[in-house]
Amino acid sequence: MRRHRPPLVAVTLAPACWAVGALALAACGSDPQYLPAPLSIEVGNGPMAANSGTGTITLPIELESPADAEARAALATRLGAPVPYVALGDLDLELEWAIKNLTDQPGQARVNLTGANELYAYAPLAFVIDPEEDREPPPLAGNIPIDIGAGAVVSGVLREDQLREAAIDLELITRGGINPFAAILTRNEDDPAVTVMPEGVAMPLDRLGAMIRFDLTFVATGHMVLEWGVRVRDRRGLLHHDLTGAPAIELTPFAPVEYVPPPPPPP
Repeated sequence: MRRHRPPLVAVTLAPACWAVGALALAACGSDPQYLPAPLSIEVGNGPMAANSGTGTITLPIELESPADAEARAALATRLGAPVPYVALGDLDLELEWAIKNLTDQPGQARVNLTGANELYAYAPLAFVIDPEEDREPPPLAGNIPIDIGAGAVVSGVLREDQLREAAIDLELITRGGINPFAAILTRNEDDPAVTVMPEGVAMPLDRLGAMIRFDLTFVATGHMVLEWGVRVRDRRGLLHHDLTGAPAIELTPFAPVEYVPPPPPPP
């Protein structure tokens, strides 16, 4: 039976050090790598400044070898559905963040994650057809109110299991055609196979598409700075050895399209 998921943000107070680089020291694993070191999003700096900002990280994935492409095409034929180059079982991913409140007043912030696999990007606003009738669906992860004291620092992480669930939800929403509320508010990672195509094709979990792009939206009630980065444990050797410094010609040119739900059937 599917279970409702746990809270999507683990939060800890960090009064002494707030850079994501410091968080990396405590995030141990089997040869983890960090991308990049780190990104910053600053909001609310001035009376007319926006209270939200965005940032994006795309994983630097090497070009696929002809042998891997041939094997993937054969698997797609057997399963009867497209098989991604970068699959869920290839990478273990975490997103680490730290927020500093630069004001002398307590405030509140949210860290919201959307993103893309190599086929589709998830944009919640694409599901709002009538703003007066439709409610915007949630992001893939995050969206938890975070209270931050005056001049204080809060750090947290979207864990490996949470990003794995986000990748599964992304497949269910796009290739599976499932309503985002149903996909995101239900835990799906315990199923041995997930139906990802409207035709009913079930694929092994580890062959679903991994997230290769992370789109983060930072929302705060005052002047705050978010620093964030992605930690990767590369099980299959897909990351370029130069990471984000790699030449573009040596990286897979992912071009996911923003998923737009089909129109409802006529009455």
